[in-house]
Amino acid sequence: MNIKLPIPCFASLKPDASVRDKILTAANEIVLTIGFSALTQQAVAARAGVRQSHLTYYFPTRNDLLRGAAQFGVEAMFRPTAETAVPSELSVEDLRQRLMPEKNDRQWFRLMTGLAAATEEDESIRQWMREFDARILAKLKAGFTLVGVPISQDHANFLHATLIGALHLDRVDPSDESFERVSRAVATALEVVLPRTPTSVIH
Repeated sequence: MNIKLPIPCFASLKPDASVRDKILTAANEIVLTIGFSALTQQAVAARAGVRQSHLTYYFPTRNDLLRGAAQFGVEAMFRPTAETAVPSELSVEDLRQRLMPEKNDRQWFRLMTGLAAATEEDESIRQWMREFDARILAKLKAGFTLVGVPISQDHANFLHATLIGALHLDRVDPSDESFERVSRAVATALEVVLPRTPTSVIH
């Protein structure tokens, strides 16, 4: 969805980034580019360019690293930026376009899928999954309120579940045709909850 959830990456790190931020950024990049099974202390230390002793100082166990990566990913995704800011004026059709999926949604979905799998190793990660879902739903409901079309919790859950389900199917074969299916599914869900009134603008 074009709500712009920035994924942690080295390109966005400041030159004076702390060792801890480098480690957690490396952890998130490994999940996104290779997969959660590749998230080991050795691999993260190598990607971050730090000694493994530095990594284990902050994260003594792999589960500590998993929890840290979950928290860091959620906080980075929802950190305010120019891209994430909601405009002061937003039409219904603007909102519709912002809610349509983009191919970079595959990135955060892969990250969250990896974190969901990690709950089997450490159940405490579930709290970050709950926080992520709650913030997504809050962003969704805020957008609808802004255009004067309040959305029920059930409809917000419906839209969220549609996107998640469609992206899950997309992971089987992430082709252009598969992503088109994601877009059609979300567009269909939006037809159910968002009326087509392009002239409606909230100031």
